[in-house]
Amino acid sequence: MKISKDTLEILRNFGTINPNLVVDGGTGLKTMAEAKNILASATITEEFPVAFGVYDLNQFLAVHQLIPDVDLDFGDANVSMKNTETKSSVRYGYADKSILTFPTKDVTMPPVDAEVEITNDMIDQIRKAAGVLGHQTLSIQALAGELSLNVVDAQSSSGNEFTLVVGEVDEALEFEFDFVIPSLKLIPGDYKVSLSSKFISLWEHKTREVKYWIALEKTSTYKKA
Repeated sequence: MKISKDTLEILRNFGTINPNLVVDGGTGLKTMAEAKNILASATITEEFPVAFGVYDLNQFLAVHQLIPDVDLDFGDANVSMKNTETKSSVRYGYADKSILTFPTKDVTMPPVDAEVEITNDMIDQIRKAAGVLGHQTLSIQALAGELSLNVVDAQSSSGNEFTLVVGEVDEALEFEFDFVIPSLKLIPGDYKVSLSSKFISLWEHKTREVKYWIALEKTSTYKKA
């Protein structure tokens, strides 16, 4: 079995969320941050033949890169990574699931109070603004019929602020859905973002079968006149 570039990108992304990974077999992958504030899922083109655990996903990927054009043979206790032409191989042992952090059930998304389309360019602007201003909070706001993405200082309402207007909403809606920007561990792309006043959001990639459930900060507010 070979792992495609697309799947490797997803695995690298999942490694930024949690170094642990449990593969249940098949074409589905899931991971969860240790703080349980981020859960991600993806459907890939490959089908893993067995269930297995990885303690350090980043190390696993680094080992995978050691051998060019590598083939993987999944056994009961380990995976053999090898190239018969170069006669190089690595045997990589699985980790016991009991010592790993991983999602054991799916997230049931509560009723959605608002939706917004956020492009890859917008995400880049948010991250650049956060770096320049030194702020850590993204606030998706609706006020007076205007929908905007705002990079703010959560500790000071009078601090410097970056605002990007992205659309219009019902003037009866007024909300601030807040995120810690380092929690936006997303693969590049455009997203449909569903927001709930129950302090949870769903980020769905527009062209790939990848989803992220990301917790909102408790500073988030929502009201409808």
